[in-house]
Amino acid sequence: MRNIEHKESDINNTPPIQEYLGAIETQENELVLTSKGNIVGAILTAEQYNWFLDKIDECQNISEISKRVNDRDGEQSLDNLKKELGE
Repeated sequence: MRNIEHKESDINNTPPIQEYLGAIETQENELVLTSKGNIVGAILTAEQYNWFLDKIDECQNISEISKRVNDRDGEQSLDNLKKELGE
């Protein structure tokens, strides 16, 4: 299949969107989806999607989570919780 030349499509104009999807494996560019002239979404290529996920991972600050892994402050045993709940 060939690289579809569509760069933008209104969400109500489904033929170009379906054509793009039919050739998604060979696409090099995203397809921007619009509604009434406003961007409402996009269909990304696998390469773009993986890049996006990598960028999200780079921005995640997991240091706070890591600090709390062994935090036992205020912990309660399951047996005590059950007693508290009246079980």
